[in-house]
Amino acid sequence: MEQNTDIINEEIVLDDNQLVCSLTGEIKPVKEKELTLQSLISMLNEEYGFSVEDMERDFSVSYMNDEGKTKRTKVDLAVFETGKAHNNEHLIRICIVQDGKTKDTDSTKGVEATLEKVLEVVDNCEFGAWTNGDVFHFMQKEITAYFQPKCTDIADFPGEGQTMDDLEKWSDKINPRKPANDSLVRTFKRCHDYIYGNEGQIKDAFWELLNLIFCKIYDEKRKFIPSPDSYHRKFWVGVKEQNTEEGLKRIAKRIKDIFEELKGDALFNEVFDGNEQIRLTDKGLAYVASELAKYSFLDATVDVKGTAYETIVSNTLKQAQGQFFTPRNIIKCMVEILDPDENMRVLDPACGSGGFLVMVLDHVRKKIAARENPTLKSLYLEETYNSREINDLVKDYAERMIFGFDFDRDLKKAARMNMVMAGDGHANIFNINSLDYPNGSKTDELEKIKETIQRSIQSSHDKNESFAAEDARGKFDLIFTNPPFGSKVTVDKEISKRYDLGHNYNKDTYGHFQKGSESSSEAPEVLFIEQCYNF
Repeated sequence: MEQNTDIINEEIVLDDNQLVCSLTGEIKPVKEKELTLQSLISMLNEEYGFSVEDMERDFSVSYMNDEGKTKRTKVDLAVFETGKAHNNEHLIRICIVQDGKTKDTDSTKGVEATLEKVLEVVDNCEFGAWTNGDVFHFMQKEITAYFQPKCTDIADFPGEGQTMDDLEKWSDKINPRKPANDSLVRTFKRCHDYIYGNEGQIKDAFWELLNLIFCKIYDEKRKFIPSPDSYHRKFWVGVKEQNTEEGLKRIAKRIKDIFEELKGDALFNEVFDGNEQIRLTDKGLAYVASELAKYSFLDATVDVKGTAYETIVSNTLKQAQGQFFTPRNIIKCMVEILDPDENMRVLDPACGSGGFLVMVLDHVRKKIAARENPTLKSLYLEETYNSREINDLVKDYAERMIFGFDFDRDLKKAARMNMVMAGDGHANIFNINSLDYPNGSKTDELEKIKETIQRSIQSSHDKNESFAAEDARGKFDLIFTNPPFGSKVTVDKEISKRYDLGHNYNKDTYGHFQKGSESSSEAPEVLFIEQCYNF
């Protein structure tokens, strides 16, 4: 019998506290520092273009001390010239990784004590990075006129095939990177924590961050606006621009000008009231802008953007009120099961930050792109998702068929922002109490809902149908929601008594259930089930 010489790949069974290193294939314990290192490996590979074959973890760097003796020190991750031997001579990037508790100013593990020290003693390596997962420092080593090494803070270091000259001269023209893995989540958290720690209260930090996120999105969308001039980025930060007061002032003016411009734009004026201001210091604004400027938000997937956005929303606006965002894998599963299309009117009556609505929008976007480009598949089809033609069709669909209600005014604004970030679906988010609908004190919002529903029907497949009510009830094809629940959420008795499920039930002599007295208390999620049925 002929022997089978095929290589058999054994499945690796991991414990809950283990992971496989993406660089070496070795099994490693799941610890904070290891997770940060794995994220860094993905970032350098997918965003900066360095091959994993040119990386090495726990690399031992050798150098000569002042006494002429050879010393060695270990760096967490090293990058070498393409295809060259892994030694000091070909070392081009040094990365130091610490756990989250280590401060960048630590006397033994901080930036100066580790990264600067190694850069200064290694002859050929010019750039390095230090991170504890929450904070990132990039550095460049230069040789002074007296032939002494000097390390300088920079906003970023060059990727594969780039030079420092490229970053300094072409900052407004270089395409931002598509974020890898959890890069955007970490970036949003890093920016939020910086603002909170240095500039203001937690809620202020959230809105200040969102203002800058939308400056970035607006600047990217400008490339699709017809103009006689070639497109140049306005939302950018030079690699050394933060190092001087004059540079900080230039950055602040550039970003604030974008903010004033976007508030008058037709897409964004439904999100902003018009009186908002960026209140960060020049230093704080420059720091956050430099972090956000590295990435292309339009090229990032809806999953990546949504996870990053809703992580910040959840930590800031929701949990204090007994609200928790639905995990995105659950949202995605629910949307794929019900499979909405362009002819289905969709509502989330407790939309929060808009997680379900954004996923529906993305699901239908892919269907529209496939319909408009029947000959394209896979990556070629994905390239069309953010084209002007597809964006226009998605915007039309969202304005006609996607609706969200929430009783929290801040979450209404957050949901609208999320829809814009997902791709122009910004309308039809209303600030009402869904359980009180069609009643309620916010008569202006109730009237807007009625008008918007009527416009939707007139331009949709059900325009010739007759409906029992003139309001929104009975008008939706699909409901996606995860309503507020738990003891923190109470429902007014005047509202709950209007619901069948807000009453006690007793069996009559024939064994049939009969509605009896009003229930003393009913969980809001139970009443939401009945209201969803009404919608």
